[in-house]
Amino acid sequence: MSESNELYASVNYIKNKVDTLEKIEILRMKTDVELKNKYASMLQSDKDLLTVYKAIDGIKSQKDIANTCNINEVQVSRKIAKLEMEGLIERVGAVSSRNKIYIHTVVERAYRFSKEL
Repeated sequence: MSESNELYASVNYIKNKVDTLEKIEILRMKTDVELKNKYASMLQSDKDLLTVYKAIDGIKSQKDIANTCNINEVQVSRKIAKLEMEGLIERVGAVSSRNKIYIHTVVERAYRFSKEL
């Protein structure tokens, strides 16, 4: 029983450290106007990229996003690859090998692009 409590305490400690690091990163990003402008410019210059970005919710698969946005699946796949490469989204799961699930990264929590743009 005490090993279980120790393990729980250790996991909780690590979780708190990770949460603290994320908060620090959000604060750092909020002060980086150049980075915010770079991301905003990229999203605003490509209507489909912004549409796909806003459709990502951690539930919809790539196929669902394509249907929601009225964009073909190949284009959605390319937009997702760009968003992932830029660090705006990350994969969290998959319905199948062709239907991956994504969420926004800490960038969204810092800049709130899905609501601001």
